Amino acid sequence: MTPLANALACLIALGCALFLWRKGSSPYRNGALLAGFLLLFGVFTYFGGEMFDARSINLSLEMYPFRMMALCLCLSTTSLALYRRRYLVLAQALWFWVELFGGIALFYRGLDVAWTRILAIFWMGFCSTFLSKISKEMEFCLMVFWLAVWVFF
Repeated sequence: MTPLANALACLIALGCALFLWRKGSSPYRNGALLAGFLLLFGVFTYFGGEMFDARSINLSLEMYPFRMMALCLCLSTTSLALYRRRYLVLAQALWFWVELFGGIALFYRGLDVAWTRILAIFWMGFCSTFLSKISKEMEFCLMVFWLAVWVFF
């Protein structure tokens, strides 16, 4: 992905995160939204990916929509009222799982693995388990950290 497409993907994930976990929404609505978002992320990846480079097709078409979904879930958990820390850690664990096992799968195909991104996500997920209460300032710091991991690593 080009840096512009990568930044646009970050904005799309941030925009989709606003619609999840609204007060009074049913699990069926949230499940349908998640499925629709994953489809949207897949379509964006198809059209936003560099289709002329065979090595980047594997990265963008196989792992990128799931990375966007994990970022969207991480960003959306900050708006939860109950059990926020638990779901925040679960969303970060999902992102770590996608990055680690997606990176391993791509490593076997001859592509490089972004170990710094994997370590940053693991470290933040590990440190998030020790948070006793997440204030508004901490929510903002977490969101800035996730966006920095997305953009810079």
